[in-house]
Amino acid sequence: MKKLLIFSILAFSFAKVSAQQVWTLQQCIDYAMEHNTGILQSQLQQQNADYQLKMSQNAWLPTVSANASEGLGFGQSPSYTGVYVSDNSSSASVGLNVSMPLFQGLNIYNNTKADQLNLLATTQDLEAAKRDLSLTIMAYYMDVVYCKELKGVAERQLELSENQHQRTQELFEVGKVPESNVYESAAQVASDRASLTEAENNLMLRLLDLTQAMEIDNIEDFDVVAPDRFMTEDELPLASAQTTIQHALSHQPEMLSAQYKLEQAQYELKAAKSAWYPSLSLYGGYSNGYYHYFTDGSTNVPFSEQIKTNGRTQVGVSLNIPIFNGMQTKYRVKMTELGIDNQQLNIENTSKKLKKEIQQAYYNAVAAKQKYVAAENSLTSSQLAYEYSQAGYEAGKSTLMELNESKNRLYKAESSLLQAKYEYLYRCKVMAFYNE
Repeated sequence: MKKLLIFSILAFSFAKVSAQQVWTLQQCIDYAMEHNTGILQSQLQQQNADYQLKMSQNAWLPTVSANASEGLGFGQSPSYTGVYVSDNSSSASVGLNVSMPLFQGLNIYNNTKADQLNLLATTQDLEAAKRDLSLTIMAYYMDVVYCKELKGVAERQLELSENQHQRTQELFEVGKVPESNVYESAAQVASDRASLTEAENNLMLRLLDLTQAMEIDNIEDFDVVAPDRFMTEDELPLASAQTTIQHALSHQPEMLSAQYKLEQAQYELKAAKSAWYPSLSLYGGYSNGYYHYFTDGSTNVPFSEQIKTNGRTQVGVSLNIPIFNGMQTKYRVKMTELGIDNQQLNIENTSKKLKKEIQQAYYNAVAAKQKYVAAENSLTSSQLAYEYSQAGYEAGKSTLMELNESKNRLYKAESSLLQAKYEYLYRCKVMAFYNE
């Protein structure tokens, strides 16, 4: 029975661990890309732009339509010979019409080019949205990994405190330290246990932030895997701000999108001006009909005979010359010219914004690197200080308070190093995004 109970407990624990899904950074980003509503909306806009382009490309194709009608005539009614007669009648007709544009002032061509550029712009907008989402997910992911390691530091600090409390109890029992040291060490254990609880709560909140950004409803059994190791300084190259800016101005999706939209507006202006030019179209059609008279004594030609004789085919060319349309074309052109000016300003604003972002990202990375180096030195010093304090306490040369203060400084140094490490890693990743 006891073996069965142990086996059941082990099996339950294994099942719980197996059910827990551990996510890598790339898996988190991929999931967010598939479920983020902003990304999905951008994809719909891209698809809509693609359909708009296909419509423009197919505008050269002929249009075909069919028609049919049935009517009653009273008094003067048309006959199948084309002469009106004094008789009540019914008539039926069917027809097929075809038309195809030959020349419209290059309107179709310019609209097609504008829609091609619009598709390119929406594609770059989608890429920009994906980049921003990737940075957001990466920031939350780094926070989670940082809190996981901070929790590990808190656990080690609690273990040190518990060991120190046990050692103090042993020293008290042999009369080497006063009883107050036992209570003081117990208080330190309680304090470190509270710090561990706080670290666990912070980790849970950071996991919540990440899952919400990924749009996962349930955070139960969700966890992330920390990188196997922290990249060395040589593996985190940091390009200069000026080099990054020059690269970003010609490669970043928001800049490419703004440039495509400017070119799109220029073609839209050409399309608007095409309304001043004549248009030429080719048309053709076929029609047929049947006539029936109701007055007694009227002669009705059989249906089959009328179908043979009433058919009519026509082919022609239609020329339309615009003369005056209430100044509509003039002001449509003016409005399009204003759109070009506005888009030029948008390119300038996008460029300025991008430069500011890169400069800020660069100096944040430089500061993070300096902070990381300083935190490494601080941890080394704090570690040595704690070891000396521990040895001094064992030898009775330092007090328990001094030892606890040294341990607390070590805890803060470890925490600061973790924070600096992940901040530096994130800042370098941000700069890498701008250099892609």
